[in-house]
Amino acid sequence: MRSCVIGGGFAPSVRILALWDGQNAAAAANQKPHPNTRVHPNGALYELGAMDESTFRRLKSTETRFEMSANTKELTSSVSWLSYEPNMGDVSTLTNYLKWANKYYSARNVVLMLSDHGAGTDAESFSGKQSARSLCFDESDKSGSYLTATDVKNAIKDSGLNVNVIWQDCCLQGNVETAYLLRGTADYLVTSANTSYSNNHYAVISSLADSNSTPLSFAKAIVKAYADIHKNSNMQMDAGECASYGTVLTQVAFNLNSAKQNALYSALDALSSALIAEGVSKCKAVYNNYLVQYGNNIDNCKGMAYYGSYVYLNDIGYFCKNLIADSSLSANTKAQASRVMTALDGIIASSWIGKKEGETQYQYAKNVAGYSGALDGQGSFGLTIATQLNPYCESNGGDSSYPFYSYYTRLTGYSSNWGELMKIWHSNELAY
Repeated sequence: MRSCVIGGGFAPSVRILALWDGQNAAAAANQKPHPNTRVHPNGALYELGAMDESTFRRLKSTETRFEMSANTKELTSSVSWLSYEPNMGDVSTLTNYLKWANKYYSARNVVLMLSDHGAGTDAESFSGKQSARSLCFDESDKSGSYLTATDVKNAIKDSGLNVNVIWQDCCLQGNVETAYLLRGTADYLVTSANTSYSNNHYAVISSLADSNSTPLSFAKAIVKAYADIHKNSNMQMDAGECASYGTVLTQVAFNLNSAKQNALYSALDALSSALIAEGVSKCKAVYNNYLVQYGNNIDNCKGMAYYGSYVYLNDIGYFCKNLIADSSLSANTKAQASRVMTALDGIIASSWIGKKEGETQYQYAKNVAGYSGALDGQGSFGLTIATQLNPYCESNGGDSSYPFYSYYTRLTGYSSNWGELMKIWHSNELAY
């Protein structure tokens, strides 16, 4: 896992700290590194130095190995809290790192980047197993530790560091449960609603050359850099990744303002209540028409959903768009769906959703210069919510006596009405 703190306001004053988990000792021993490559089988702490343009272009065009600038400072030996093999899944590691950064560095704006695997939304702990709302899983720790959204929030709070942007360079973290939990912790969260591939960090950091750079402009720069990398790629995954839009990559910047997040919570809670009032039959029809994911045939799946580690994650805006167009639903349900769309538009600062294999146009973009959207002109796509259990979880270590739908609110801290709605959708699957 890599964890970076990027501080400063524009290029001449940008300072980047990097906490590195190290690499497998055997792999490190087999490398023949460049003199400027720091090979660490153990953890390390750096202040990254600038690299001249010609060296960067040479590396980009001719080499695949990682090389640091000769100006990089190694600070590993100067800190007492960095152990021989740091546990990146232990919240104390992140907390100590942020406390240290806050003590020895100052900046007008701060970005915290966490780079590793992400797993989507579910419990803070899944019946003693790896969390489905986890990131930065530490494979060297025999207990299988990981960070949760709660850990990230608490580490920032306990460190006293004022973080402006949380950049989760991870899969599946662009869900409403995580965004709501992190509300007020930073100004923006940038991550992916779906499977994600590491960003073009050079393009993102270069965006700080503008002296007018702000947390919002930096968050948008991450989204644009991701779109630039993947805009011409076909994103078809294998048959096991068969959710309707599990074939596309995404990157989205969310506003973590507490009032805006609370407004979306309230709107989704009211929408859930309105759908429940429609009756069991219509509720199940809504699920079957717009959300259900099943089998290994993508043509049998509905909605704009992504294949989370424990639960399928459906795009909230796309779901509401379908509800508004459904003539069988009441005026109140349609009004509440519109209210959700409005709340989403206030939260999603910038988003990019790629294309499926065989398609020639981008599916959706907001505030990304040079791209146009095909699905809708509003900014309401890119944030997901849990809708059904991923059956792979049940057949590969899941705990059927601990049904996600029954405990949704307790596990995620999100809308109790949404949890009740899922109970109706999955009533035949519950094991009380």
